[in-house]
Amino acid sequence: MPRPVPIENRRDRIVSMVKSCGFMAVEELARRFDVSVQTIRTDLRDLQEQGRIFRRHGKAGPAPVPDNTSYEKREVWNRDGKRALAAKLTGIIPEGCTIAIGTGTTAELAASSLARHRNLTVLTNNLHVVLTLQNAPGVTLRLSGGTIRTRDLDVIGADSAEFFGCYRADFGIVSVGGMSPDGDLMDFNMDEVRARRALVQCCDHAILLVDDRKMGRKALCRDGHASDFDTVILNAAPSDTLQTRLVQKRTSLIVAS
Repeated sequence: MPRPVPIENRRDRIVSMVKSCGFMAVEELARRFDVSVQTIRTDLRDLQEQGRIFRRHGKAGPAPVPDNTSYEKREVWNRDGKRALAAKLTGIIPEGCTIAIGTGTTAELAASSLARHRNLTVLTNNLHVVLTLQNAPGVTLRLSGGTIRTRDLDVIGADSAEFFGCYRADFGIVSVGGMSPDGDLMDFNMDEVRARRALVQCCDHAILLVDDRKMGRKALCRDGHASDFDTVILNAAPSDTLQTRLVQKRTSLIVAS
């Protein structure tokens, strides 16, 4: 008869296993370690309290990343994919309109793709967007006030929510920290979620840009679904479940090559 694995070793192995295999059922973990389901549930409860795993619907998975990677690293991640997304905006957004643009490297490239549009008014909480469009002819820039997140050069949370709440935009452009294969949207903290919500609420036509590196990527805060948007632009084919949901909600789907 095999000797039982000491509790700390078992818990370390559970963490390693879900990192390698993804979400695993409680019953499967109990079978692998030859312990009771109740013992595994206790393990998982304690591991989640320590922030080492994430529990959902009777399964254990890897803990969400507590914060996003640095802006400089994200700038070079899948840049071609992000550019392909941004290029599709030129055929959607007309000249002479008001646009709200959110935070992140995808939003910065979105702004760059619109630099030749004339007579735009751009509302943003993203200093990178301002720097990208500062010399664009005929563009009026309005920047959120408040506390700047110096790592990303943006303003999130209540300050940005109040800013976007004062305006009405024709179009809004946002990305997210991650998206599940089924279309659930995720960000790394609730201040990012609040900023995204406020931007979407202030615009008549909301556009979501998600490159394939974000598809399946986990983040701590889940809020909203891709089908909440008027247009979704991806650079990889969506899952059948997501595509069906978008059709049901009459969300326009564009897959950039």
